[in-house]
Amino acid sequence: MARVMIDCPETGEPVYTGMTFDWPSFENIKIGQRLIRCSSCGDEHIWKRPDARLEEDGGGA
Repeated sequence: MARVMIDCPETGEPVYTGMTFDWPSFENIKIGQRLIRCSSCGDEHIWKRPDARLEEDGGGA
């Protein structure tokens, strides 16, 4: 599984959304607007699927 990441609009740092998907599911999933408390700046951000990307979590399969 891979982590769904966005970039903080304030700092540009990557932020984990708390969601994980396998690559095929992520390509086909419909995600509406989501709210996240940013671990980088502490603010809340609204994000959508086009704002996100997958990042391998480094764990074993």
